[in-house]
Amino acid sequence: NHLEGHALSPKLNSKLDYPYLLLLISGGHSQYLSVQDIGSYKRLGTTIDDALGEAFDKTARLLKLGYPGGPQIEKLALAGNENKYELPKPLINEKNSYFSFSGLKTSVAQLVNKQKRLTPQIKKDIAASFQKTIGDIIKVKTKNAISEFEKMIKPKKINIVVAGGVAANQYLK
Repeated sequence: NHLEGHALSPKLNSKLDYPYLLLLISGGHSQYLSVQDIGSYKRLGTTIDDALGEAFDKTARLLKLGYPGGPQIEKLALAGNENKYELPKPLINEKNSYFSFSGLKTSVAQLVNKQKRLTPQIKKDIAASFQKTIGDIIKVKTKNAISEFEKMIKPKKINIVVAGGVAANQYLK
């Protein structure tokens, strides 16, 4: 099972004990799971629409970048102003671990369409602002997931694993 592979991959090179909290972020999935054992998982939250990797890919397409979009956006964002554009943070004030990225993608599309000319600097600033917005969302939603995990499991310590293709993003790490 593809998702189980993501959930268990950290155990290949570490002595990670069960249970642990997993943030799975990939092209097809964005969710928090309590990994209790092999074959035993409880979902704490997921995306109600698009996966995070898909949001990166579609944003990269809007900026006329290559595929996969995540590495392209991350590279551009390094030279951009992450505070240049204020983008929406859907569900950010909800006290849960659910995501929504479709509205964020729509806002990026509107921002791109408003530009008279999509200059290299504008692309960098949009990429940086998009990536920062994602980081802000993940920070809040991870705190919510930790709180839910603590109530459910009451662990002595909390191990958090981030897996999936988007987990390679250095800014999000």
